[in-house]
Amino acid sequence: MVKIDKFNEFGIENNTLYVFDFDDTLMVTPRYEDIAIKFLNENLTVKDLLDRAVKRIGITKDKLKVQDRRIFVDDPNKIYKEEKDWVRKGNRLYLVQPDEFSYLDESLPTKLKELASLYKSVEDKCIVTARPQRMRNKIESVLKQFGLENPKWGLHMCPDGKVNAGKWKGDKIVELSETTGFQNVIFYDDNSKYIRGAKKVVSEKLPNLNFKTVKVI
Repeated sequence: MVKIDKFNEFGIENNTLYVFDFDDTLMVTPRYEDIAIKFLNENLTVKDLLDRAVKRIGITKDKLKVQDRRIFVDDPNKIYKEEKDWVRKGNRLYLVQPDEFSYLDESLPTKLKELASLYKSVEDKCIVTARPQRMRNKIESVLKQFGLENPKWGLHMCPDGKVNAGKWKGDKIVELSETTGFQNVIFYDDNSKYIRGAKKVVSEKLPNLNFKTVKVI
């Protein structure tokens, strides 16, 4: 897996399908934790998602702590269960982004990342994003707002509901390769887990495909 953080670190390859993730790959997307932290630090009414997560494990807001832009509760005695919206790491339960956050307007990107320059410069491209299909109109509006043309080979969005995003992306890349006939595919994503999931599917279904993955920092 190649890692890049500058547009000039790579060139344009001919006869290649460029597959771009959307959030934090082409555009800078707000983090759920950053928005939630704002409501913790300011003495405001907690939004529905955060309030639900707190109630789910039976704690009050004053139990929550913040470190390195992560929200957590200390739990050395394993008092609280690892419920939805929470993941245990050692003696802490960390708040994670709920699926519903992807449907909120607050989750929409705020500015372009440098990789958008590559997106604009290549013709044979598509977007494969874990954003739910129900958000299609809003994502298309964001692309237009920031001067990103609709990709030649489509904007592909996850089916609504809970989906294994890495596997889904892999299946979609396989489908696109077979449909378009490209034997060279480069996949850009900021999420290592999704990259590993997609790579596993592609290697199993199309072992002869020249498939490169690039982790965007």
